[in-house]
Amino acid sequence: MYANIMLSTGHAGRGHPVADYRAVDFLRQEIAFFETRLHEMGGQGDCAYEHALSRAYETLLRERRRQLAQLQA
Repeated sequence: MYANIMLSTGHAGRGHPVADYRAVDFLRQEIAFFETRLHEMGGQGDCAYEHALSRAYETLLRERRRQLAQLQA
């Protein structure tokens, strides 16, 4: 049994203030998590695993920032 993992999520709550607030809050929490992890790993990390993880986090961080900007526009 495999779990479906979504790396790119769309925002389904457009127009509803509570859903928009929750989406903004969730995105801010994710952004904080990715920034913290990147800082803890020292930017690129020490090994190939951490290098790959850093690249994935940077990609996700850019995506989440873009999504947050769209919600706040």
